[in-house]
Amino acid sequence: MGKLTAFINNKRVVQLFCGAILLLFLTACLVWQVYAFTQLGLRAIKWHTHLLEYVYVWLAGVFIFRILGGRNFSEKTKKLFLGFSSIVFVLGMVETFLGLTGMVTTYLERQHGGYVSVYEQQIRPRYHAWPAADYRHALQKPEYFYWRPTNACGFADEEWRVDKKPHEKRLLALGDSFTEGDGTPFDSTYVVLLQQKLMAAGDSFYVMNAGVAGSDPFDNYINLKERLLVYQPDVIIQTISATDLTADIRLRGGMERFQPNGTQKFKPAPWWEPLYAVSYISRLFFKAAGYTQLLRKERLSAEEENTLNTQVSALLKEYALLCRQNHIRLLLLLRPDRKEIKQHTYAFDFSVIKTCLKADSSITVIDLMPAYLSYIEKRNKKVTDYFWEMDGHHNPEGYEMMAQTVFENITPLLKDTTTGW
Repeated sequence: MGKLTAFINNKRVVQLFCGAILLLFLTACLVWQVYAFTQLGLRAIKWHTHLLEYVYVWLAGVFIFRILGGRNFSEKTKKLFLGFSSIVFVLGMVETFLGLTGMVTTYLERQHGGYVSVYEQQIRPRYHAWPAADYRHALQKPEYFYWRPTNACGFADEEWRVDKKPHEKRLLALGDSFTEGDGTPFDSTYVVLLQQKLMAAGDSFYVMNAGVAGSDPFDNYINLKERLLVYQPDVIIQTISATDLTADIRLRGGMERFQPNGTQKFKPAPWWEPLYAVSYISRLFFKAAGYTQLLRKERLSAEEENTLNTQVSALLKEYALLCRQNHIRLLLLLRPDRKEIKQHTYAFDFSVIKTCLKADSSITVIDLMPAYLSYIEKRNKKVTDYFWEMDGHHNPEGYEMMAQTVFENITPLLKDTTTGW
């Protein structure tokens, strides 16, 4: 008992003991972080990574100052060490503040609780679809959780019949997460609601939803050409948004990304992404330099804009040709996002693409922007009433708006083409 009391009363020993325990804990954290990084890559970066990095920087500084200053620090060395410690402390506090407020966290970080690179899948399968073997998947975000069935083709829908009944009309919806219906129950997607409205109007279409979260028009075209023509659609609604161009196609590339070996090969990430991932403070500087969460300049260069116009125009011409060859009516649906509706303009100028498609009567462009604005104004509501606040996808009210505006726009077109069936 006396030895224990003496040990406790010896401040130097207690300090060394506590320091050893803390050092052991920090070493264990560092080992675990390194191991997680080898297994998960940048996904290993969580909120605590941002804080611990400043602790490790300070400890490294302690070691360096100890080596340079010897056992007894001079007054000058002490002042330098104090200044160094103050800088590390302030930076650590700023990092903590940015993390708590979410000022510079990315969309994917808010959804997944840790850093997720938009360049994570540089190689992925040729066909963008859900794993068909699962037959069920979840659309899970902090604001909602919805289950989806997955058919044998890997799409969030019931199984489709291959055989077509006499005089049966088939409509195939292609697009990204807004077509799949991310943000609403399975029975409330725009595609399901559109089918109900068509049936109520006397047009009993056999409707198929081939929308997949994270896909883009190039993915949709490849799926149609190589996998979905067997289902004999009469009408295709292909949704396209500015984000498809300014984000997905800009980062992934066009038709050249589809490799002969059955994979897709995307563009590589910038070399400085690890710095962006591990430091909230660095993101302030990247943002000031004009970079977005996609690690690309927010403003498209003239060369990038020209490349996107060329790639997408060429794709849609091929798309229209494929549909003509298979006697399919192609409807191209321009869908605005929340911010674009507020600003009454798209983040990408579609005028060049529209001009290229004007001469092709087999493809009809439907711009939902005017319809959305009119729908919201008539109900005296706000744009935000139709979107999830954090996630940005339509909520159930938003998908009802999408279904109604699509129904109103396509009904005259479908009547014009029924004689061809």
